[in-house]
Parts: sequence; structure tokens; C-alpha cells
Amino acid sequence: MPLKSTSPHTDMYVNCKPSHLAVQPKVEIKKEPKKPGVESTKRGPAKSAPPARASRTKKEVKTSPPADDRCQKLTDYFPVRRSKRQPLSKIKDLEYEQLKEKILNKCTDGLEIRQIEGKGRGVFSTRHFERKEFIVEYSGTLISYEEAKKREAEYVKEPEKYGCYMYYFVIKNKKYCVDGTAEDGSYGRLLNHSKNGNVESKLVNVNSKPVLVLVAKQDI
Repeated sequence: MPLKSTSPHTDMYVNCKPSHLAVQPKVEIKKEPKKPGVESTKRGPAKSAPPARASRTKKEVKTSPPADDRCQKLTDYFPVRRSKRQPLSKIKDLEYEQLKEKILNKCTDGLEIRQIEGKGRGVFSTRHFERKEFIVEYSGTLISYEEAKKREAEYVKEPEKYGCYMYYFVIKNKKYCVDGTAEDGSYGRLLNHSKNGNVESKLVNVNSKPVLVLVAKQDI
């Protein structure tokens, strides 16, 4: 039977006896060992050995700070800038305490009584008052509206003796009056009434009692 070679380069028939076939001896190719730093030409040009690294200088060895230093805060080195501004509620509380103290002490600082020709006595300022600043208390007897009307009817009968020192006001929809008719040496009752006055009234709660004070309506 004709035999076919397994070699891809041969496509011929061999029609001879087995005794006439010669066997080609195997030839081994020995590869030379690679030298260090030299590579085969199949992989590209030979690479030279990397240059030796320069010796590094030794780093300075730092010792860790003591335990006390490690616990220090940033604020120990940089002081914190704190605001001196106060909340509005605290400012109002401080203003109220100052006003209450002036009322209880019957303060008349910066005021004096003078005689006005043809009108009688009047109150004058001797220093500068800022707008909304306390002037004086309108002192007298706190009475109800009904009682005030009864007293007023009596005072009208003798105007030269009593005059008019009744000051009406409203608290929680209820009318009250401070009767300053009685001579007690206070300044508030002597302030003359005017449509274009430079003071205005203000109610202040002192020890659970309404107190009528006069404050500057404008700079005086």
C-alpha cells in the first residue's frame, strides 16, 4: 500500500522495500549558555546592567515629644479671638435692671425745678438726654379708672387748690390712673403737658406693679 509522508513539504509516494529505507540520524543543537547582561538577539539588543545606586544619607532621627507636649492644644499656641458682643436678650435684661434701679432710687439726675413766669413751676434738663433715655418717674397713687373719675370731680370744684395731675393709661384693655395731685416733692408731676412735647410715657413692671415713667422722645 502506498505510504504518505507526514511532512507538509512532501507529497510523493515511496514504493520501495523497508530494507532499502535509510533512517536519518537525529542531530541535537546545543544552545550556548547566556552570559550575564547579554540577551539573545531574538529578543532585542542587549541591555546593560543598571548603574549602582548612590548611597543615601541617613535621615535625622527625631525623638517623639514627651507625653505632656503631645497633649498640647492648638489654642495653647494661637489664642482664640472671642467676640465681646452680647445676645439681645442679655442686653435687654441689663437695660431693665438699670431702669428698675433708677425708679426705686427716685432718680432725678440731670433735672431741676424752675419757676416759669405766668405758669408756675416747670422741670428743666441740665444735661444731654439721648432718645429713649429715662427722664423721671411720674409718681403718685395708682387707682382704678372709676376712682379717678370720682376724685377728678372733686378736684374740678377747686382748681386753684388742686390743679390737674391725673395721668390715665391702659393695661391689658383695662384703664388705670396715677393720681399725682398730692404734693410729695416729686419731679414727674410738674412736667407741663404739650402737644409737641419732647418726652413720652412708658409702662414698666416693677415688683409686679405697673410704674409710669417718662423717657426722652428725642435727643434733648
